[in-house]
Amino acid sequence: MSVPSEFNRVTFGLPVETFRVDAYIALEERLPVVTEFVLRLLRICGSVNLTAFRNYFGFTNNEAVAVIDSLVRQGLLEVVEEDVHLTRFAIERFEESGGDHPRFSKVELRSDTVTFDLISFTPLRPQAGEAPTDNLLKLETSDEAIGESAERARMAYRQRFPEVAALRGDLRDRSFGVYSVEDVESRRRTYIPIPVSFALDSDGQVQRQIDQNFERAAPAELVQFVNQQVTAAIPKTIALGSSDLEEFIDTFDLPLLRQYLQGKKFDLFRYLTEVHLTRAVRYQVGVEAVFGNLYLQENRERIVARLKDRRHGRRRHGPLLTSLAWLTPDDLLWGRGDAFARTVSELTAQVRGDKGADNLHVLAYAEPGQEQAVLSRFRVQGLTELHFSRPAPPDGMLMGGRLELMLYPTGFMAALIHLPSPGNPGLWMPIGILSATPKHLDLAQKLLRKAMGGRRYGRKARFSQKEAGVSPTTFEDGLPFLNYCGLVDGAHYEEESGET
Repeated sequence: MSVPSEFNRVTFGLPVETFRVDAYIALEERLPVVTEFVLRLLRICGSVNLTAFRNYFGFTNNEAVAVIDSLVRQGLLEVVEEDVHLTRFAIERFEESGGDHPRFSKVELRSDTVTFDLISFTPLRPQAGEAPTDNLLKLETSDEAIGESAERARMAYRQRFPEVAALRGDLRDRSFGVYSVEDVESRRRTYIPIPVSFALDSDGQVQRQIDQNFERAAPAELVQFVNQQVTAAIPKTIALGSSDLEEFIDTFDLPLLRQYLQGKKFDLFRYLTEVHLTRAVRYQVGVEAVFGNLYLQENRERIVARLKDRRHGRRRHGPLLTSLAWLTPDDLLWGRGDAFARTVSELTAQVRGDKGADNLHVLAYAEPGQEQAVLSRFRVQGLTELHFSRPAPPDGMLMGGRLELMLYPTGFMAALIHLPSPGNPGLWMPIGILSATPKHLDLAQKLLRKAMGGRRYGRKARFSQKEAGVSPTTFEDGLPFLNYCGLVDGAHYEEESGET
């Protein structure tokens, strides 16, 4: 672990709209060699006598007249009595190009496809792939910007055409302006993902880092808007003391954590320094410290390694093949974006195996009638098993909804308590353990049964109308791999702890 240390990553969705734009574009065009040479000669000499002009090029009288008439019709030359010289228009073309060669253009009607954000109307690269789901935390824009988006896109195309051309290989080097915009038609509204990382710095304060590629490309006003929207998206939660942390410590019997609890305040920075950074203080054998959400890369890799070991490693009792359960905390910022989606994909690939009998089961709290909203938040590719828990009284959600729990039955478990971050209680920061001890495995299984058993079991989510079969109505039918007796001896733990 290093400082700053990331504890969550949230992907926000920037609202954008793609337009078809029909416009006359001024395209740079080099003149024929003879024409350009004539103009450059006159640029140097100023005024040239017609006879001298004819003799210099070796033209006949008819040829000289034809060349001069053609350039006069194009507005490039003027003839005064017996002298020929450049028009003011031609002189300006030289000046625009710095004097090397005259710069002329032709106007051409082109149909372009361009994507603008709906805040500053900056041209952006279009995003390939499927439209983002509600798994992103979507930023909102004003009704005025949406209602007037076509007209604003028309103005932005004219005013910011150099930026538009820079995104297009066929226009980047040849175009230098918009003559007129004829028509603008909206094609698609969607969201561009912007990952935002939350971490603790060396002073124990929360720092956020917006995706650097976006910060480099976006104007200051757009970056400021995103920062404001990120701040507004953090729930205005009130810190209610340390009761949930104390319950977590008591439930999993973690005296190491208690030594950092001073009254109602948890000394988070000292805990992270001693347990994670220097590792001067350690949990008992078979238990490892975890910081940050389980879907962050470092934690994901640790879990995947354990799955591979339990499913494919050479052990005394052979491979352990079962499904994986993951109870999510009740946090609107949890699981939003690519980090969660990638973790779901990797965990699913590990537990399904060749036969596909096992799966990743995500368990989420949902009040009756709120299931569809929760489904939208967790809809990512590869997730097919989402089960709802109804937070029935008197207990409600486990540990106030701050408990995150993962269990690979009789193999290993992870338990995290989500604490309010320093100075911002609405931003939750997880600490906890990864364990293979029989005591913790039994506790995890009992807690999952408590969260999902009896009338708490809501139902299994349907990700599409085409899903066939009868939906389970009980914990035993929906999550049969969790319906087993606890460990009866420490054989597995002894084997596991010998490797830890």
